[in-house]
Amino acid sequence: MEKEKKLDYSFRDTRTVLFTGVKGGCGCSFIANTVAAYLAQTKNVSVVLVDFNTGKKDSRTVFNLTADSLRDLGDIACDFSEIDISLLKKLVITFDNSLNLVLPPVNFEKAGRLNTKNIEILMDVLGRIFDLIIVDFPFYLFFEAKDTFYDFADKLVFVSNADFISISNLKLLIDNIGTGMPASKIEIVVNRFNFKAVTASGRIAGTISLPVKTFIPYDRDLEYLYITSGPFPIFNYTLRTVRAISDFSECLYGDLF
Repeated sequence: MEKEKKLDYSFRDTRTVLFTGVKGGCGCSFIANTVAAYLAQTKNVSVVLVDFNTGKKDSRTVFNLTADSLRDLGDIACDFSEIDISLLKKLVITFDNSLNLVLPPVNFEKAGRLNTKNIEILMDVLGRIFDLIIVDFPFYLFFEAKDTFYDFADKLVFVSNADFISISNLKLLIDNIGTGMPASKIEIVVNRFNFKAVTASGRIAGTISLPVKTFIPYDRDLEYLYITSGPFPIFNYTLRTVRAISDFSECLYGDLF
């Protein structure tokens, strides 16, 4: 059997950032969505947000997408090897502020199609269309295909809460990566660090082998605004949480471009 050719990402101009959460409910989608919204609004680059959370309607809810005619990754009927730019563009939703969105399959039975090989093909085709790809990537998919990410991901962002269980999961995740990905490509975001029982920042630094530079505080009013109106309106405010997200987005952009 002929060996499959490995995709070559060394000459592409696009940048890809993968966001993955270390525990359910840690706010990974919130961070990915707000970072994507901020960069689409403030930078002269074409940004696409790709949601791989199969079986969930979070993106549809947050971005107020209610039409039954919306297409998602589950509507790809052909073999993924046949996907081209014209087909993939039919799945892309474009907002007025230049943010683009690709929705996950609602039907969880389609989850099997989002395997390592097919995800790699999707990233390759999207890279021919957009300058910046931001991926909201579920934890279980990360472990299935983490070796592939070392090829096409320019940045890998781990989102964690500051409680003991989350930090323990974060340590396990980093330990499993080993030396496969340079530390300079990994960013850690501690979300809701001021919420409930938390681990002190000094103890987090002592537990994790990588530096933790970004701490996002929890704000209930901002969360309500995000859920009801989407990520765009939150940047009309100068709240501490908004400033933290904006600063992280600026640093991320500076590293990428």
